[in-house]
Parts: sequence; structure tokens; C-alpha cells
Amino acid sequence: MKVISIVSIKGGTGKTTTAVNLGAALTRKGSRVLLIDADGHANLTKACGKVPIEQKVTIANLMAQAVDDPEMLESGFSRAILHLDEGMDLIPANHKLSNFLTRLVVMKTSQQMYNDPNERCEFVLKKVVDAVRDRYDYIIIDSGSTRDELVINVLTAADEVIVPVQAVYLDADGLPDTFDMIRVVQTNCNPDLKVGGVLLTMYHKRTNLAKAVRENVSTLYGQEVHVFGQPIDYSIRVAEQPMVGESIFEYEPSNPAANSYAAMAEEGIISVNCPERSTFDI
Repeated sequence: MKVISIVSIKGGTGKTTTAVNLGAALTRKGSRVLLIDADGHANLTKACGKVPIEQKVTIANLMAQAVDDPEMLESGFSRAILHLDEGMDLIPANHKLSNFLTRLVVMKTSQQMYNDPNERCEFVLKKVVDAVRDRYDYIIIDSGSTRDELVINVLTAADEVIVPVQAVYLDADGLPDTFDMIRVVQTNCNPDLKVGGVLLTMYHKRTNLAKAVRENVSTLYGQEVHVFGQPIDYSIRVAEQPMVGESIFEYEPSNPAANSYAAMAEEGIISVNCPERSTFDI
């Protein structure tokens, strides 16, 4: 099985939309898929049609159990995992996750003071994922956009990371910062972490700017990382889809974006090392 994180430290790149639709595409191919919402804003939970405040057991509860009472994780899963109509499972999030971030920061300070490698805060989510990974073919983890201990946990728990980027100049300019963070995790926490690929989202195929961004991403990164061959076409339906709590395959299956996500799933997750480039000139 494979654990895939969706990570970018810039907001609005389509992380949550990608998590939902990649999960749905893989489910439609017959795979067992678990979605994990590891974003304090609980966007994935909302995009799956669930109300965050109504969730009694969330990823924050499971992470707390992994630290305090790991033998109780199994009972936690039975209460936390939600079965969605489209066939995927979901571990939701709500405001509790932002509160748990404070605990991770305290753990970080403690491990620095006492040099205790057994209590490393970066591995809390990995303990949760490892306890459930044999039940699924794919686990897809959505993340926030802040370079904090939660995102570090997401990368540490993953086998591969997909980096979505809007096909516009300012978003593409942020790729080196995301890759720098990935390299830090590879060095300090997860040496086996691979880059599954860069995914261009909100792609206006008729504009010269989008074409230029696509060309430059492929030129600068294509030798070191996989750049998905099919960008995700821009559509207002994709923007609407999270509000109705469905994947694009349910909301509007004839939409070009549905074809794009289906092609992404068919293309597979290609593992390569994170590029060494630290600049992105466009």
C-alpha cells in the first residue's frame, strides 16, 4: 500500500480538491482508499460533506491516543473513521487539531531539552497511519499551508508527496520553499520520502501564462521530479464541488477536470528524489 501526502506551503493551490478527487479516482479503479484530514481548517472534512464541529472523534483524538495510550488506537479508529457514499473512508478534523498543534510544539521543546528520541513530535501522525495502513491500498493525507509541526508530521508519515501548484506565476514561484521543507524532512525524519510529482492545477489552457508556467515547471523540475502530464483544467464546477460535499466525478462527471483526475490516477504515482534546485526563475 502507499501513503500519499498532498503538500504545498502556499494556500489555494488545490490540495484539498486534489485529495478528494484523487481518492475518488482511485476508488473508482477498485482501490481501498482512506482520506485523512490533517489541516486545522478541516477543509477536507467539509469537502467530503461533513460538518467539522459535529465530529466527536477526529485525527486530533487519534494523535493524542498515539502519544498517551497507543493500545487504545484500535477503538479510536472504530469511532473516528467515517464511510463515505463514494466508497472512500475519512478520518475527519476540526478545531481540535489546531489545539493539538500546541501540544506538538511543547513536545518539540521537550525533546530538544531532554534529547529523548522516543518522544519525537514529528512521528505522532506516522504512529496513527502505521496502525491502519494494512487496511487500505492508498492513504491520502491533506495538509495545511503553514510550515509547522503538523505539516512535518504529514510528510514524515508519507511514502510519497504530491505538490500541487496553480498555473500562475506567484504560485509557481513558491515551489522551492515547498521542496526545501521536503528536503528537511528527508534529512531529519523520513529518508525514504519520495516526490510523487508536481501537479499543475486551475490550468487555463488557452492562456499564454498557463502554458509558460507549465513549460518552465517541466524545464526546471522535469529532470528530477515527475510532472504530471495532464494538468487539472480550471472549471467553476471544481470550485463549487467541495461546497456540495462530492467529488467532481459525482458532481459533474463530464467535466474536463474529472477526466484530468482520472488521467492522474491512471498515470500512477512516480517516485523520484526531491530536486536540489533552490531557485525558481520564471
